[in-house]
Amino acid sequence: MKTLEKVSLFWDVDRATLGTEAHADFIIRRVLMFGDLEDVKWVVGQYGVEKVRDVAQTARDLDSRSRAFWTAHFAHA
Repeated sequence: MKTLEKVSLFWDVDRATLGTEAHADFIIRRVLMFGDLEDVKWVVGQYGVEKVRDVAQTARDLDSRSRAFWTAHFAHA
């Protein structure tokens, strides 16, 4: 779970209390906004393409370009 340990992704939260299931949407949004390719692969492996695509389409804190990119990317996955 190297991704969950990254300060660059979760600088403002206590990473020790970050639960993969309880905070799934939050984790996915952060990875889509600030993660690298390995983080995205981890998130897809952890939650599945459908869940990541759903979060990308509905996340209010993703800018419109990012939402369009991730929605298009996961539409073909």
